[in-house]
Amino acid sequence: MYPPSGSGPGIHPPHAPWPPQAPPQPPARPPRKAWRVLLGLVAAGFGLLALLGGGAFIAKAYTNSRQVIHNPAYTKDLWRNVPVETLFPARLGREHPDKTYRDPNDERGWTRAAVSSDTSCEKALSGGLAAAVKGGCVAVLRATYLDDTGGTAATVALIAFRDNQYARQELQDVMEAADDQPEHVVRALPAPGTQWKDATRAGNGGWSIGDTPLYVAVTAGPADGRTPGRLPLPWGKRAYPQKEDREPWAHTAQGLAESISTRVQAEARKVGA
Repeated sequence: MYPPSGSGPGIHPPHAPWPPQAPPQPPARPPRKAWRVLLGLVAAGFGLLALLGGGAFIAKAYTNSRQVIHNPAYTKDLWRNVPVETLFPARLGREHPDKTYRDPNDERGWTRAAVSSDTSCEKALSGGLAAAVKGGCVAVLRATYLDDTGGTAATVALIAFRDNQYARQELQDVMEAADDQPEHVVRALPAPGTQWKDATRAGNGGWSIGDTPLYVAVTAGPADGRTPGRLPLPWGKRAYPQKEDREPWAHTAQGLAESISTRVQAEARKVGA
């Protein structure tokens, strides 16, 4: 055929070069100087240090905002710094066994029946305890509680001292000796509707409150005016049967003393101790 294919008039596709050629390469990047690399690393290091320092500063500021600086002077005057409703709540005792932490306070067992407005140490204490704290007692707060049956009354005394030297083991020894004699260490605070008085006191209890100048003493007994610990003959011939007759009230008083102590110590730990 003439002319040969591809040689006649018209548009002809370009001929690919032979042999095939590689595409052109971009110009090579000039090598990075070592001092520039070092400068970049130093700048990145300083930036990382600044970031870590800023985070530490924020963490420290957050921690400082939540810290509690304890004030021993607050504990020393806790008896006047904390409301009586907190020290001697309207209800005291065990809470319901099914209570969860979201439920409101549901203490039960004892109901507050009277609170004394007099803080005199001499008028609140008696017996060996009054003698032991003489010269160091600053004030005594008292409240009377009735158990849920209405048959037992107890007067709780929160004793405040000038310093910590009194709220120690020697006071516990005084309390134990008082039950052996027998002798009662807290004067009964009368409550409306009861015959609770000094003559019906039956047992004592006491407990210190951590490392604070405070001590809890309690006297408990029948609320109806009966006088325990004076058994008729032949049981009244010996001292031990008389003590046995008083022991239930002594255990009750001790339990209340420990309960109040735990409550007051929790208040002291918040800002004082």
